[in-house]
Amino acid sequence: MHDVLVVGGGIHGLCSAFALRRRGRDVVVLDRFEKGHDRGGSHGAARITRSSYHERKYVRLAQQARRSGWPLLSAMLGRQFVHATPGVFFGPPEGLFAEFMAATLGAGVQVEQIDVAAAVRAFPLLRFEAGDAVMLDHTAGVLAAEEAMTGLREWLHDNGVEIVYGEAAMRLQADAAAITVETSLEKRCARAVVVATGAWLGELLPEWRAPLRAIRQQVGYVQVAAPPATTQVGTFPVWCRIGKTAADFVYGLPQFGRPGLKLAHHRTLGLPDDANALPEPIDPGPLEELARQRLTAPFEAVLSSENCMYAVAPNEELHVVRSDMDPRIIAVAACSGHGFKFGPVIGEDVADLVAPR
Repeated sequence: MHDVLVVGGGIHGLCSAFALRRRGRDVVVLDRFEKGHDRGGSHGAARITRSSYHERKYVRLAQQARRSGWPLLSAMLGRQFVHATPGVFFGPPEGLFAEFMAATLGAGVQVEQIDVAAAVRAFPLLRFEAGDAVMLDHTAGVLAAEEAMTGLREWLHDNGVEIVYGEAAMRLQADAAAITVETSLEKRCARAVVVATGAWLGELLPEWRAPLRAIRQQVGYVQVAAPPATTQVGTFPVWCRIGKTAADFVYGLPQFGRPGLKLAHHRTLGLPDDANALPEPIDPGPLEELARQRLTAPFEAVLSSENCMYAVAPNEELHVVRSDMDPRIIAVAACSGHGFKFGPVIGEDVADLVAPR
């Protein structure tokens, strides 16, 4: 009989285990894949952290993560996770980007609107359109994602939390005594279960089969003809160009943790992918085209690429809720492509919902 069983070893599963262990709970984490796998959405060197969002509640949540979530994690794990760099968010002043501006600029956060000419002077490697509106986010930074995952695993190990790799949860069953988790290897019982499996959430919790869609992203790391100092954290910004609709949303980061500037389309629409299928090889052509569209320095090469699996909820919402199956089961549907930055906050939300012994 386990006390709390966390199913899923991504950022939200590990942050949940961290928060629960700090509150004195005995925790075991199960992950269906091997340590450091690239099948989900928590691998990779870096993520964007920012205050700019299309809804006020996420602006506030981002502030909570920046002011308390990541600083606490950094202090407890003895590692630096947030590396400050400018944040530039731009696009036509109507449609989706208008929602970003309305939610962010009125929230009292350190984000200001600047004109295109000022943006071009400050960030000459980015290509802006003449009619773009621009927000400069002074709270933005690069989040050391791989470092966070490594640090969490080590802290959990050192604090008595077992992480079991290569054991997939197949089904859940609830009775008065416990939640039974049937895995690919055995049956485990627990007083409470946290399901933080991303795109695989619906396999265990039927109420999430229809709402969640798995959408695989293709991320590139590109080299351009620019002095190395201009592409580094602190100089080159994290950026998003957001069009009138969700179909026109691209982003990028400075070089961090691996060679090249990171960039990709933020794809939340279209037909879902099969999360259990091995990804096809990535065509570098669209990544090269994106680099030529949004970067002013001459393109030289796509140095590498990787897949990232989004679990997209309706309206890209984040959810930490009790399951319809049983209130002792906590469902974490907190991705939609922007959940990593909220990891420590989501972990605390999970711990709040897990009932005391």
